[in-house]
Amino acid sequence: MLRHRIARAENMAHSTEAAHDHGHMHDHEGHVHAVEADLEYWRTKRLEPRVIQLHRRGVLTLYDLLRAAADVPAAPAPAREAAHDVHDTEHRIRAIEDRLDEYIRGIGLASVDPPDHPFVIEDTRKERGDYDNFFRIAKPPHDGTLEERIARLEHQLDEYEHLLQVLMHALIAKGAITAEQIERQRAFLAGRGAWNGARIVARAWVDPAFKQALLTRGREAVRELNIPPGRLGKLSVAENTATQHNVVVCTLCSCYPHDLLGDPPWWYRDDSYKERIVSDPRSTLEDRFKLRLPDNVEVRVYDSTSDVRWMVLPSRPAGTDGWSEEDLARLVTIESLVGTAPALPPTALAQT
Repeated sequence: MLRHRIARAENMAHSTEAAHDHGHMHDHEGHVHAVEADLEYWRTKRLEPRVIQLHRRGVLTLYDLLRAAADVPAAPAPAREAAHDVHDTEHRIRAIEDRLDEYIRGIGLASVDPPDHPFVIEDTRKERGDYDNFFRIAKPPHDGTLEERIARLEHQLDEYEHLLQVLMHALIAKGAITAEQIERQRAFLAGRGAWNGARIVARAWVDPAFKQALLTRGREAVRELNIPPGRLGKLSVAENTATQHNVVVCTLCSCYPHDLLGDPPWWYRDDSYKERIVSDPRSTLEDRFKLRLPDNVEVRVYDSTSDVRWMVLPSRPAGTDGWSEEDLARLVTIESLVGTAPALPPTALAQT
């Protein structure tokens, strides 16, 4: 109980200090480093290996890409001024994070398999050099001042986005995919919502190596599930166990990894809920959510911020041995992802 009181005090101290800081983002370096790592991952592990695969399979030739490039000229790079204060820096970082998400979603659209040329993940792994360093695509250095690194990311995104546009134009012009297929995929990706969080949990339940990576380096771990990170500096994951139950809240506003977990419930934004879940989490869970926890279970409350956002890894329900990841994911709810409810029991699927 003492440890729990200390955790609450630390959370409230954060809330009091941060409430007077309208910039909200504190770890600019952490956000920039995360974008650098993600951008190079998606370029060297997803987009460019895809281009090479399409070329090797004869779906697209280099000349198809050159013709498409002539039809899709690069947009003039916008004039960008150096940041003059912390708010300018945050604004530019947020814009880069938003562009990264769009870039990742665009790669998802470009990854639709042509009907006559299905790809398997093993082909992609070989092409990107997972098994042979010779095939690995080189990454540029990310050195310099924070201002220089932000400017470099803005320039790289200009170039990487242009290649993506050229690829999409070439695929459609060649008839490899249709505009209708792209729109169906776009609608599918847009409707994922909390399903992304459910997929993360289900993978952790069945894959111990993924679970370990998720608990130690969350943002990096979820890349393999093709989920855009959103405005996320760092993802931290709190695992529920037989002796510890975790709850996530944002005492400042409503910091929440939307792209990973979907939209939060209305009560997550409610000030009275925030105050009570921090001051008396056990009673709040019981009174408001009918979740009664044994006395020997410690309740911990984690405060999400703009720099570090939290999710809960709920316990796997009993009686689900041998279940597929998709069926397991259907047991995960938004409430279980923030710790106000356990995952659904197996019988819940039989009732739907």
